[in-house]
Amino acid sequence: MQKDIGSVMGLYPMPVTIVGVVSGGRVNFLPIAHVGVVEHGHLLVSIDKNHAFSDAGIQDHKELSVSMVNPDMMEAADYCGIVKGAKTDKSHVFRYHFTDLAYAPVLDDAPVSMACQVVGQFEIGNFTDYILRPVHTLVQEECLNQRGKIDYEKVSPILFEFQSAQYLSTGSVIGKCWYIGKNWKGRIE
Repeated sequence: MQKDIGSVMGLYPMPVTIVGVVSGGRVNFLPIAHVGVVEHGHLLVSIDKNHAFSDAGIQDHKELSVSMVNPDMMEAADYCGIVKGAKTDKSHVFRYHFTDLAYAPVLDDAPVSMACQVVGQFEIGNFTDYILRPVHTLVQEECLNQRGKIDYEKVSPILFEFQSAQYLSTGSVIGKCWYIGKNWKGRIE
């Protein structure tokens, strides 16, 4: 039997990402787990207004990077969430480079990084939500499958669970989409 626990966001855990921006003339990194796919060609990142330094860089330049975090990056990513960019220079935490988007620092060692342009924004509560279009998606070669697609088992993304404030690891593939349902014969009565 289900129990109603009130108006609680139940979609956690979410993937942990590092958002890279240029703000105040320097690179800054901010972990963000409020991310999502809007449609096949666009994503959303939601930035708490308490992160005004990073947000100002996004507002000024309309560019940022979004990188998936794996276990090797977890400690550095968590550090970036503990210290504020306005008070601490975090540009040395990750190795990075730029594509033709001069304000979207791409993490060199991330399994998957996207250099993005802002195509829309709106505010809900204490968050500014940005709709992004990935211009460049860079993937570590060892994280690609034989068909040149991203292999998320190899990426090993870290997940963030808000209610317990903890990180989770992802597991292995348990089924093939649009295939395993073909065997379903029953019906719930």
